[in-house]
Amino acid sequence: MCGDRAASFRGSSETSKSNQCQHQNANYAWEKGIQIVAKVMTMKCQSCGAPVHETAGRGRMICSFCGTFNILEGTAASIDRVSLLDQPGEYGCPNCGLELVKAFVDDVLAESCTSCEGVLFERDVFTEIVWNRRSSYLGVDETPTPIDAAELKERRACPKCHQDMDCHSYYGPGNAVIDSCHKCHLIWLDVGELSTIERATGQRQLQR
Repeated sequence: MCGDRAASFRGSSETSKSNQCQHQNANYAWEKGIQIVAKVMTMKCQSCGAPVHETAGRGRMICSFCGTFNILEGTAASIDRVSLLDQPGEYGCPNCGLELVKAFVDDVLAESCTSCEGVLFERDVFTEIVWNRRSSYLGVDETPTPIDAAELKERRACPKCHQDMDCHSYYGPGNAVIDSCHKCHLIWLDVGELSTIERATGQRQLQR
Protein backbone atom coordinates (compact mmCIF):
# COMPACT_ATOMS: atom_id res chain seq x y z
CA MET A 1 0.00 0.00 0.00
CA CYS A 2 2.75 2.44 0.98
CA GLY A 3 4.66 1.57 -2.20
CA ASP A 4 1.58 2.33 -4.30
CA ARG A 5 1.12 5.68 -2.58
CA ALA A 6 4.79 6.54 -3.05
CA ALA A 7 4.63 5.64 -6.74
CA SER A 8 1.45 7.68 -7.12
CA PHE A 9 3.06 10.64 -5.38
CA ARG A 10 6.16 10.40 -7.58
CA GLY A 11 4.00 10.26 -10.71
CA SER A 12 1.99 13.26 -9.59
CA SER A 13 5.18 15.15 -8.74
CA GLU A 14 6.77 14.35 -12.10
CA THR A 15 3.60 15.43 -13.93
CA SER A 16 3.57 18.68 -11.98
CA LYS A 17 7.24 19.31 -12.79
CA SER A 18 6.60 18.55 -16.48
CA ASN A 19 3.65 20.95 -16.60
CA GLN A 20 5.70 23.61 -14.83
CA CYS A 21 8.56 23.14 -17.30
CA GLN A 22 6.20 23.41 -20.27
CA HIS A 23 4.68 26.54 -18.77
CA GLN A 24 8.13 28.09 -18.28
CA ASN A 25 9.16 27.20 -21.85
CA ALA A 26 5.96 28.75 -23.21
CA ASN A 27 6.58 31.91 -21.21
CA TYR A 28 10.16 32.07 -22.47
CA ALA A 29 9.08 31.65 -26.10
CA TRP A 30 6.39 34.32 -25.66
CA GLU A 31 8.83 36.75 -24.03
CA LYS A 32 11.44 36.05 -26.74
CA GLY A 33 8.86 36.68 -29.43
CA ILE A 34 7.86 39.97 -27.81
CA GLN A 35 11.52 41.02 -27.68
CA ILE A 36 12.03 40.27 -31.38
CA VAL A 37 8.84 42.09 -32.39
CA ALA A 38 9.82 45.08 -30.25
CA LYS A 39 13.27 45.11 -31.83
CA VAL A 40 11.82 45.08 -35.34
CA MET A 41 9.38 47.87 -34.50
CA THR A 42 12.18 50.11 -33.17
CA MET A 43 14.90 49.21 -35.65
CA LYS A 44 16.42 52.07 -37.64
CA CYS A 45 18.43 51.98 -40.85
CA GLN A 46 22.17 51.52 -40.27
CA SER A 47 22.90 53.97 -43.11
CA CYS A 48 20.50 56.89 -42.61
CA GLY A 49 18.51 56.21 -39.42
CA ALA A 50 15.08 56.07 -41.12
CA PRO A 51 12.50 53.39 -40.20
CA VAL A 52 12.92 49.93 -41.77
CA HIS A 53 10.39 47.24 -42.60
CA GLU A 54 10.68 43.51 -43.35
CA THR A 55 11.10 42.49 -46.97
CA ALA A 56 9.91 39.21 -48.47
CA GLY A 57 10.16 37.32 -45.16
CA ARG A 58 13.85 36.64 -45.67
CA GLY A 59 15.31 37.85 -42.39
CA ARG A 60 16.24 41.24 -43.83
CA MET A 61 14.82 44.71 -43.33
CA ILE A 62 14.69 47.40 -46.02
CA CYS A 63 14.95 51.11 -45.34
CA SER A 64 11.84 53.06 -46.33
CA PHE A 65 13.97 56.10 -47.22
CA CYS A 66 17.29 55.08 -48.81
CA GLY A 67 16.52 51.47 -49.76
CA THR A 68 19.44 49.96 -47.82
CA PHE A 69 18.99 46.35 -46.69
CA ASN A 70 19.57 45.84 -42.96
CA ILE A 71 20.09 42.58 -41.06
CA LEU A 72 18.01 41.81 -37.97
CA GLU A 73 20.77 40.97 -35.50
CA GLY A 74 20.63 37.54 -33.92
CA THR A 75 18.38 35.85 -36.49
CA ALA A 76 20.81 34.61 -39.11
CA ALA A 77 22.39 31.71 -37.23
CA SER A 78 18.99 30.10 -36.64
CA ILE A 79 17.79 30.77 -40.18
CA ASP A 80 20.49 29.28 -42.40
CA ARG A 81 22.34 27.01 -39.95
CA VAL A 82 25.83 28.20 -40.88
CA SER A 83 28.70 27.29 -38.54
CA LEU A 84 31.48 29.88 -38.65
CA LEU A 85 35.09 28.81 -38.26
CA ASP A 86 37.89 30.86 -36.74
CA GLN A 87 39.75 30.88 -40.05
CA PRO A 88 39.96 33.66 -42.66
CA GLY A 89 38.40 32.97 -46.02
CA GLU A 90 39.88 33.57 -49.45
CA TYR A 91 37.58 36.41 -50.47
CA GLY A 92 36.02 39.65 -49.33
CA CYS A 93 32.29 40.02 -48.76
CA PRO A 94 30.55 41.21 -51.96
CA ASN A 95 27.90 42.86 -49.82
CA CYS A 96 29.79 44.84 -47.16
CA GLY A 97 33.47 44.44 -48.10
CA LEU A 98 34.69 42.71 -44.95
CA GLU A 99 36.91 39.65 -45.12
CA LEU A 100 34.89 36.44 -45.25
CA VAL A 101 35.59 33.57 -42.88
CA LYS A 102 35.47 29.88 -43.60
CA ALA A 103 32.25 28.18 -42.54
CA PHE A 104 30.53 24.82 -42.57
CA VAL A 105 27.09 24.46 -44.09
CA ASP A 106 25.91 20.91 -43.45
CA ASP A 107 29.54 19.73 -43.12
CA VAL A 108 30.42 21.28 -46.49
CA LEU A 109 32.97 24.09 -46.61
CA ALA A 110 31.85 27.56 -47.71
CA GLU A 111 32.60 31.16 -46.71
CA SER A 112 30.40 33.55 -44.76
CA CYS A 113 30.39 37.17 -43.59
CA THR A 114 30.38 37.83 -39.86
CA SER A 115 28.59 41.15 -40.43
CA CYS A 116 25.79 40.69 -42.98
CA GLU A 117 25.89 36.87 -42.61
CA GLY A 118 25.54 36.12 -46.30
CA VAL A 119 27.16 32.94 -47.64
CA LEU A 120 29.47 32.37 -50.62
CA PHE A 121 29.36 28.96 -52.30
CA GLU A 122 31.08 27.30 -55.18
CA ARG A 123 28.34 26.44 -57.66
CA ASP A 124 28.62 22.65 -57.28
CA VAL A 125 28.61 22.96 -53.48
CA PHE A 126 25.48 25.12 -53.60
CA THR A 127 23.70 22.58 -55.80
CA GLU A 128 24.64 19.74 -53.44
CA ILE A 129 23.46 21.58 -50.32
CA VAL A 130 20.12 22.56 -51.88
CA TRP A 131 19.53 18.99 -53.05
CA ASN A 132 20.33 17.54 -49.61
CA ARG A 133 18.33 20.08 -47.64
CA ARG A 134 15.22 19.87 -49.78
CA SER A 135 15.36 16.08 -49.89
CA SER A 136 15.66 15.73 -46.10
CA TYR A 137 13.34 18.58 -45.05
CA LEU A 138 10.50 17.35 -42.82
CA GLY A 139 9.01 20.66 -41.76
CA VAL A 140 5.97 22.53 -43.03
CA ASP A 141 6.19 23.77 -46.60
CA GLU A 142 6.04 27.53 -46.97
CA THR A 143 4.42 29.31 -49.89
CA PRO A 144 7.03 31.59 -51.47
CA THR A 145 6.52 35.31 -51.03
CA PRO A 146 6.79 37.62 -54.05
CA ILE A 147 10.26 38.85 -54.91
CA ASP A 148 10.94 42.46 -54.02
CA ALA A 149 11.84 44.21 -57.29
CA ALA A 150 14.43 46.32 -55.43
CA GLU A 151 16.47 43.18 -54.73
CA LEU A 152 16.87 42.44 -58.45
CA LYS A 153 18.35 45.90 -59.01
CA GLU A 154 21.22 45.34 -56.60
CA ARG A 155 24.65 44.82 -58.12
CA ARG A 156 27.58 43.22 -56.35
CA ALA A 157 31.09 42.57 -57.61
CA CYS A 158 32.31 39.00 -57.71
CA PRO A 159 34.82 38.60 -54.87
CA LYS A 160 37.16 36.68 -57.20
CA CYS A 161 37.15 38.47 -60.59
CA HIS A 162 35.59 41.74 -59.32
CA GLN A 163 33.14 41.93 -62.22
CA ASP A 164 29.43 42.50 -61.58
CA MET A 165 27.64 39.33 -60.59
CA ASP A 166 24.35 38.39 -62.21
CA CYS A 167 21.50 39.14 -59.76
CA HIS A 168 18.52 36.94 -60.53
CA SER A 169 15.82 34.80 -59.01
CA TYR A 170 16.78 31.23 -58.20
CA TYR A 171 15.48 28.95 -60.94
CA GLY A 172 14.19 26.35 -58.47
CA PRO A 173 11.59 26.63 -55.66
CA GLY A 174 11.45 29.49 -53.22
CA ASN A 175 11.51 32.81 -55.09
CA ALA A 176 14.99 33.38 -53.66
CA VAL A 177 17.24 36.06 -55.14
CA ILE A 178 20.84 34.98 -55.68
CA ASP A 179 23.99 36.53 -57.15
CA SER A 180 26.10 34.35 -59.40
CA CYS A 181 29.33 34.71 -61.35
CA HIS A 182 29.25 32.35 -64.31
CA LYS A 183 32.95 32.93 -64.99
CA CYS A 184 34.16 32.00 -61.49
CA HIS A 185 31.35 29.53 -60.68
CA LEU A 186 30.55 31.32 -57.41
CA ILE A 187 27.13 31.95 -55.88
CA TRP A 188 26.29 34.48 -53.16
CA LEU A 189 23.20 34.15 -50.98
CA ASP A 190 21.98 36.83 -48.60
CA VAL A 191 20.94 35.76 -45.14
CA GLY A 192 17.72 33.74 -45.15
CA GLU A 193 17.77 32.82 -48.84
CA LEU A 194 19.04 29.28 -48.27
CA SER A 195 16.27 28.51 -45.82
CA THR A 196 13.72 30.09 -48.15
CA ILE A 197 14.76 27.58 -50.82
CA GLU A 198 14.78 24.71 -48.33
CA ARG A 199 11.26 25.32 -46.98
CA ALA A 200 9.52 26.28 -50.22
CA THR A 201 6.76 24.16 -51.69
CA GLY A 202 7.57 22.09 -54.76
CA GLN A 203 9.47 19.01 -55.80
CA ARG A 204 11.72 17.60 -53.08
CA GLN A 205 13.80 15.10 -55.06
CA LEU A 206 15.52 17.60 -57.31
CA GLN A 207 17.50 16.72 -60.40
CA ARG A 208 21.23 17.04 -59.80
